[in-house]
Amino acid sequence: MTFGVEGMDCIECARKIEKAVLSLDGVRQVRVSYTLGKLQVEADRDKVAEDDVRGVLKRLGYGSRSEEAPLEDFFSGSNRRLLITIASGVLLFLGAVGEFILHEPLLYLPAYGAAIAVGGSYIAFRGVASLRQRYLDMNVLMIIAVIGAILIRSYEEAASIVFLFSLAELLESFSVARTRRSISELMDFAPRTARLLREGKEESVDVTDVRVGDVAVVRPGERIPVDGEVIGGESMVEESAVTGESAPVAKAAGDAVFGGTLNGSGTLDVRVTKHFEDNVITKIVRLVEEAEAAKAPSERFVDRFARFYTPVVITLAVATMFLPTILFGQPLEGWFYRGLVLLVISCPCALVLSTPVSVVSAISGGARRGVLFKGGLYLERMNDVRVVAFDKTGTLTTGRTVVEDIVPFDGYSARDVLKVAASAENRSEHHLARAVMERARSEDVLFEEGTSFQAFAGKGVGIQILDRIVYAGSPQFFCERGIDLSEWDELIESRTAAGATVVLVGGEEEMMGMLTIRDTPRPEAREVVEGLKDMGIAVVMLTGDAAPVAEKVAKELGIDDYRAGMLPEDKLAAVDEYRKRYGTLLMVGDGINDAPALAKADIGMAMGVAGTDVALEAADVALMGDDLRSLLFSVRLGRTARRVIKQNIATSLLVKLALTILVFPGAVTLWMAILVGDLGVSLAVILNALRLNRRAVTRT
Repeated sequence: MTFGVEGMDCIECARKIEKAVLSLDGVRQVRVSYTLGKLQVEADRDKVAEDDVRGVLKRLGYGSRSEEAPLEDFFSGSNRRLLITIASGVLLFLGAVGEFILHEPLLYLPAYGAAIAVGGSYIAFRGVASLRQRYLDMNVLMIIAVIGAILIRSYEEAASIVFLFSLAELLESFSVARTRRSISELMDFAPRTARLLREGKEESVDVTDVRVGDVAVVRPGERIPVDGEVIGGESMVEESAVTGESAPVAKAAGDAVFGGTLNGSGTLDVRVTKHFEDNVITKIVRLVEEAEAAKAPSERFVDRFARFYTPVVITLAVATMFLPTILFGQPLEGWFYRGLVLLVISCPCALVLSTPVSVVSAISGGARRGVLFKGGLYLERMNDVRVVAFDKTGTLTTGRTVVEDIVPFDGYSARDVLKVAASAENRSEHHLARAVMERARSEDVLFEEGTSFQAFAGKGVGIQILDRIVYAGSPQFFCERGIDLSEWDELIESRTAAGATVVLVGGEEEMMGMLTIRDTPRPEAREVVEGLKDMGIAVVMLTGDAAPVAEKVAKELGIDDYRAGMLPEDKLAAVDEYRKRYGTLLMVGDGINDAPALAKADIGMAMGVAGTDVALEAADVALMGDDLRSLLFSVRLGRTARRVIKQNIATSLLVKLALTILVFPGAVTLWMAILVGDLGVSLAVILNALRLNRRAVTRT
């Protein structure tokens, strides 16, 4: 069961809801996301109904809605908290005018009373609900502070506490609403309806009713409603909603397109390849939502600190109220007032808010720029990166390898060599195999459907064709099989030295020829390598290609440290070695061939994974587009996020400490405590955190 929760705006709210729902008989697990306003419940349906959960929320003072229901406008007339806060502020203002300007008790006493009653309605309802759950939250502390102020006849301060606390809660609610809106906007990119071609006629249907295999018609200027493959038409498609890159991409028959991307001037016929719940936009939103579960180290520290901080300050407040009178005969009213001030200061709102609002702001903003963090843990860990290990093909290079030359041996023709190579590589997913197959198709070379296919990771492939076994692979692979290559050593070395990858074709009986394949560096790769070095981060390259090929690419890009001829297990060992030498290691690869190394690294980053389900699920950080500069952006965002989090935590603690010290000489009043210690710090924390979202939108 999944619900949208209305009025849940802080971690304390989430904890209270979690505890109450878990107490229901039959509930197995509860997951509450206060930043997204969602409640997920795993329960025995025979014992727990949706109405039972909604009833718990209602008793605690929270509303509920369906998960699909749109978020309400924060500034709409239906926002009761906004209206109540405004009304409480107006009444407080009238009371202040009556007391300090008109000096009329018959005006200011009713005004203060009304301000307390109106503004305190939320506080009182939720505070009482918390007491019933035996949960001491900030609403209970505010109730005690307001009652205490009334008892000592500080009516204006009681009204000030209510209004300022309501205003602080409203600001926190606004920041959370803004974060929720930024995440929901990702879903808004995807149209709710699709125009399908069925039985020769166009039919408009809800995207949730679209089936795999349906054909959608996308007209110029429309957003593509589904993930699919173009089967007709040509157009330029702007994919920033998915990849973060604003430059349009040419699309024609055979190309993949994603739901939520914007079609250009041509009409496209798109065959649907994924259900709506499995498309890229939906997955991005789901992963951003789940990112809250992977808490940042700073967030875990703050949570632990707050558990001790609040009880200690409450104990200090109670002691301040009564011990000076009991032990030293001091006047009760003055010290009782100071204790109330300490009680207000003990609310950890700004402190608890300091980290999660920063993390979610950065994660949601990063997602809109095509950088997907799987949680605050990885966002904050980006700050600690000391070495980046790159895979070569498809990461530092374009990955669009092409067969540059075909060299036949011993009377075979180039067409013969290409035919056998294509027959062997037909079932392989390797990038070199794709280059061979593309060359075969371009020359209309028909390949044989062999049997007994074998793939040797990082080395080559073998297949049985016409009663013999043939191989396509690296020179090293053939040498390991005991095949003498001495006749062609000089030719192989010269082509390899020129920076090409050599793929030999033949068997144990005879060699047929070789293909030279080349891959070019990404145009932005050198800029990225230099940018990482400027930040004091070491750069290494790990590749399965031959040393001369690796050397040529490394030299072009300014990479001093590289390893060539590496198998997947070699990359694992290299990751361990570099981590011990430098510290926190970020591994960047394509997310499939490099999966073991990505998993072993402190942070695994896959790039260009918009259409790759495995990579999207496996990586700690995913670059949805193919622009490697997103890596620089993600590192800078992680460093800025850590800096903002530290600033927020330090500001919250220092202000609380300063106010606590100033309480004892009587330099802090109740309204000052809540205005500075709660409202002021919360506002500063929120505004500072929102900088991360703006930084994410305007790429650095």
